[in-house]
Amino acid sequence: MALRQRGKENFYHAYFRTIIALPDGRLKYATTTVNLGTSDLVTARALEADLLRKNKAARLHQRAKAPAIRLDVAAGVRPAADIQTIHRERRKRRLKLADALAVAEKYKSLGETTEKRFRAFCKTVKLRYMDEVTPDIAFEYLCGKCPDTGNGKNFNNIKSALNAVFRLTLLDSGMDASPFAKIPNRSVCSRHQRPFTEDEFVRIYRSAPEPWKSAAMIAWFTGLREKDVFLLRWDQISGDVLTTLPAKTARFGRSVQIPIHPQLTAALAALPRVGDRVLGAWPYEPESISFRRAFGDLLRKLKICDDASGFVAFNSLRDSFVTRCDAAGIPRHAVRGLVGHVSDRQTDLYSHDLTSARFVQRLPSVKLEKSVKNEK
Repeated sequence: MALRQRGKENFYHAYFRTIIALPDGRLKYATTTVNLGTSDLVTARALEADLLRKNKAARLHQRAKAPAIRLDVAAGVRPAADIQTIHRERRKRRLKLADALAVAEKYKSLGETTEKRFRAFCKTVKLRYMDEVTPDIAFEYLCGKCPDTGNGKNFNNIKSALNAVFRLTLLDSGMDASPFAKIPNRSVCSRHQRPFTEDEFVRIYRSAPEPWKSAAMIAWFTGLREKDVFLLRWDQISGDVLTTLPAKTARFGRSVQIPIHPQLTAALAALPRVGDRVLGAWPYEPESISFRRAFGDLLRKLKICDDASGFVAFNSLRDSFVTRCDAAGIPRHAVRGLVGHVSDRQTDLYSHDLTSARFVQRLPSVKLEKSVKNEK
């Protein structure tokens, strides 16, 4: 039994365990609260002691009657239903949402994006335990993040990330299934970014401030995504070969090796060496709104727009690289290995085919500087 003060009057309440009868005749332990009607601690303790005595007397009386009832049932005087057993419910295993990521990491390493999406989910739903998340809550959250007018790809990616965390923690949370498991995927818009033309890239290179000028140059000759370009380190460059583990596919452990074009080699040699990153002379702030919008603002300024073939973004440089490799006659399996587009069955066969991939060093150079004649 315990005493606690509650309410505006600060009256003491006594909490103690009692036995109640269920509709099916079984007995069950339950917690009972009694308002003692006083804010005086001495009086409250005296009333609590009286309740304890009465509660103990009731339990002893019930235990004293139990053997006699069992004898009567054995003799056929009473029905077997008169024997009442105490039903102890096993406490349900529960897991807090705040602890879910740490628990999931015990079974499988989670990507940075998955962790970020799960933290955003916890912040929005404001629930405490995993088993409080129902399929309705899960679906409502996804619809709020991705309206019907949005692209189904983002909806599916968020659902997949959250479902992964819930599946990994089923054993620890005591849940039977993930609330995201039965939510169907949305159809994905097939619209993709288009490649930049050589003329568009030259305009971007001449107009872009740093670090976007150097970032565009690296992506144009390597096909790396924006994050991989900005996180590229000097120790990943050995001679004329760049070896990196793309962030998007890092969970598969598939690195890519890209021979460096002579024009890119010259550009890298001219960069200032500050820290471990190739672009370490400039801050990398992917969470900053101004940073995320900088390249798009540059494209709008240069009037490089979306068209029927796709939209334009930094990743268009990746498409440009693949398009130029195809035009130069580089074998398709080598291109797949360069950009990391390799299926599970092809990974070991083509990921490090440097012999064919060295054709990338024969891609034509781009005339980046304005000629004196054109200026006149």
